[in-house]
Amino acid sequence: MKKIIIKFLPALLLCNSAAAIELSQLLSTSTEPTPKIRVEPKYPISAARNGREGWATFSFVIEKDGSVSNVITQETSGSKDITLAAKKAVMKWQYQPAIENGEPIQQCVNSVQFDFRMHKNGTKKVTRRFNSLYHKTKAALAEKDYVKTKALLSKFTKIEYMHLSEHNFLQLLNAEYAKAIGNDAMQLAHLKKIKIATDDKNTEYELSLLAQRFVLELQLNKFKNAYDIYKRIEKNSVAKPYLAHYQALIKQVDEFIHSEKELIVDADIRSDDYWHYALVRNEFTLTNIKGKLNKIDIRCANKRHVYSIENNNTWKIPDAWQQCHVFIFGENNTKFNLIEHPFKV
Repeated sequence: MKKIIIKFLPALLLCNSAAAIELSQLLSTSTEPTPKIRVEPKYPISAARNGREGWATFSFVIEKDGSVSNVITQETSGSKDITLAAKKAVMKWQYQPAIENGEPIQQCVNSVQFDFRMHKNGTKKVTRRFNSLYHKTKAALAEKDYVKTKALLSKFTKIEYMHLSEHNFLQLLNAEYAKAIGNDAMQLAHLKKIKIATDDKNTEYELSLLAQRFVLELQLNKFKNAYDIYKRIEKNSVAKPYLAHYQALIKQVDEFIHSEKELIVDADIRSDDYWHYALVRNEFTLTNIKGKLNKIDIRCANKRHVYSIENNNTWKIPDAWQQCHVFIFGENNTKFNLIEHPFKV
């Protein structure tokens, strides 16, 4: 039996209101959109036949006419057919649009996750091909032959369709390689792609993954992400003995955010279509661009704008916008810095 689970991630947020209106006032005069048509994805025939499970998450915008637009693929389990099936479904969704002061408005920063599950028929094992390549790569990594390890990791891309267990093993292997060569951003990117079932059997493993991600988010100055991870750690049933330590670190983060120091974040689009970051201040600059950046999509609680980019461009975001995320699009392997400036009195 096949099963598709739809999970809505953050709360739906509003955009396109007057900047002078406070968020609390905005919410009191707004009505959230309600779904009219929510098409369920079709489980890909090949995936179902092979017992292959997977997942995919997307960010999207609800337009004034209730249609869905600007669908961005955020994370996936690596199965292209599952990702495509999920994305096609989201693009067909229809809503009764959000209403503000009697007028329909656009709504942004919506996220959804689709989980494709096969119940008892879901494949938990790995294929012989994957197993052979995995152990060869693991051996090269143990021998600290990083050139060989990188070459072997690239061969996994030839495996068009992976089972969910294979995907998790591969992400963990990539994370171990990234840690060995000292690439924190790469290590974090792969750890974020590991998805495990949340149950009593996995609580310690889940805490281990979250702890690694928390440290890396802090080291990379991604403070909003670190806070979100902390909230998940709080809910873990075996984390209680460690919470005081995490609370002390969160306090230091809060003090830094409200200090007079610049917050500098290294960014690299690598082979992705875009780079995503959650802002913690309301003024930032993009600088030291090496490569080409095409546009920046700023999505906030009650506003969304898209801009072209030049080196050393600075954006000042009104306080009323709040909860802002940036999606920066550009050519592969483009590197740059995002600098968040201190709050001004």
